Amino acid sequence: MKMSLKNAPSQWLILISLFCVTIVSGCQLPEQIAKAKLDKEQADKNAQAEQAKKKALDELESQSDKFAALAPPVKEVDQPYLKGKVIFVYKRADNKSEFLPEDRAALGELYANSVAEVKTVVQINCFNLRDGDYINERTNEKIPAFTVRCDVDVIDNTIPAVIVSKQFENKQLPEKTVFKKTDKEIVALSPYKEIQTFVRNLPRKP
Repeated sequence: MKMSLKNAPSQWLILISLFCVTIVSGCQLPEQIAKAKLDKEQADKNAQAEQAKKKALDELESQSDKFAALAPPVKEVDQPYLKGKVIFVYKRADNKSEFLPEDRAALGELYANSVAEVKTVVQINCFNLRDGDYINERTNEKIPAFTVRCDVDVIDNTIPAVIVSKQFENKQLPEKTVFKKTDKEIVALSPYKEIQTFVRNLPRKP
């Protein structure tokens, strides 16, 4: 049977396909090769984007001391707001500072992922305040009790200025507690969730 030129390309394609399937393992058609190439290029782009994102986040996480040291003038506004993306930085003793992963999880998309994204800085400085004693009934030992107060400054870093200062305090101590031998003091929970809620509910500016 004589093969017409008109039908030859499609017939040859069928023969090549059959050969690929039955004889050569892994043989691919031009369309499959092109798709595989595009898939690899996309996978490479995704990997590069993830690497760049991780690098930017690592850079941000390394600069807690820089953001903790910000001391712009105070220009409090009647209606506090949240501009752009935010970070929370905690001032600790001995001029140390830190970020907490709980804030990133709680604020979600509002939390900055790079230094360039940071437009609002929330500085938090917490103190333990003595509030009486517990009595260990087994030993008659006094265990000091402390409530926690956090001084919070919200900084619009694009001005820059402190646009609102606010205090959060947790005075809630347990009425009774079971003491361990290692207990030297009882400290109330820090009001971190209240601070997160306050910032999350601020009106937003781009």
